[in-house]
Amino acid sequence: MKESQNKLYHTKSLAEHIDCPIDTGHFLKLVKYWGTDLVGIGNVSEGLAKEFRHLPVAVSLAIAHPPLREGVLRRDSVVAYSNQFPLVDERLENIQKRIALFLRSLGRKAFIIPPDTAKQDSSFAAKLFPLFPHKTAATCAGLGWVGKNGLLITREYGARLSWGTVLTDAPLRVSADPYLIGQCNGCSRCVEACPAGAIMGKEWSRENSGEVLVDVEKCAGHLSYHRQVIGKPVCAHCILACPVGKQKKVYRSK
Repeated sequence: MKESQNKLYHTKSLAEHIDCPIDTGHFLKLVKYWGTDLVGIGNVSEGLAKEFRHLPVAVSLAIAHPPLREGVLRRDSVVAYSNQFPLVDERLENIQKRIALFLRSLGRKAFIIPPDTAKQDSSFAAKLFPLFPHKTAATCAGLGWVGKNGLLITREYGARLSWGTVLTDAPLRVSADPYLIGQCNGCSRCVEACPAGAIMGKEWSRENSGEVLVDVEKCAGHLSYHRQVIGKPVCAHCILACPVGKQKKVYRSK
């Protein structure tokens, strides 16, 4: 029990120089109230790029996508699913700004990593976004694992989510149960469904996080073909095929 408590509160040392403590439970409830479907906190200090070493805590948050039928695109014999929802990303970014404002009001640092589809920014800060993937924050926060398709998978929603991250030095209580290995096990539905044959069928693990799970060139080639046929470089057959989270048939679409 003592060892577990040490893991759970191992950010305590970060609080030694702050006068105003932060109630982690209240903070998580607040972020949920602002409109997230999932939120968690992870210790991401290990392996951080030098630009982020002063921000060892990650607030990982996600909003579920609208019903699957709203993302299906068809043109002749080509069927694809769009996992790009600008309105969802806009909501996510607004919540990230509220988180950053809240943490800064308490004298803490906060750096926003926006949703992947919202990174079209020419500012200096935008150059730092690729240095920290949302997958690192979400897996460290215990929210999900990296699937064989290279996407974040959660038990509640599968891969049908948009993700954002806020890096901070705030002494928040981090997850004691991060994901260290994938949970796809014997399932290979995404491998079988990939029209480009790009998914290699390997199970992800934190220890081998640099291992290639998807042939990027094959995937990019197929997306380029879809751009020509249906007007958008989208596919996401692997998302449609994933059985995880399928019980969540109704998604919020505020």
